[in-house]
Amino acid sequence: MSFIPRLRSPAPLDYVPPPFPALYWPFPISGTQANYLYNAGDIWRFTLVWTLLDFGAVHIATSGYAMAVQWKNWKVIWIAPLIYIIIGGIEAVIAGSIVGGL
Repeated sequence: MSFIPRLRSPAPLDYVPPPFPALYWPFPISGTQANYLYNAGDIWRFTLVWTLLDFGAVHIATSGYAMAVQWKNWKVIWIAPLIYIIIGGIEAVIAGSIVGGL
């Protein structure tokens, strides 16, 4: 390992990205259990995955409500979850990429 890249990177020498799903566990069993992300790719991936999960959950719940309200139109209401998931996925990729890339 070169000395110059080491000066530019704040990551420890033994850095490995922490496992999904969280960086911090609020109830430590043995000392502090905070993890950090140092690489831009890891930060982007972490933010994107959590944004996809959050947006997906909200859009699925909303499409479920839309299906419950419009159940009389059962021949066409089945398409609502598909449209909501596609739109939510596009929104999540855009938002997660912007926030994770900053």
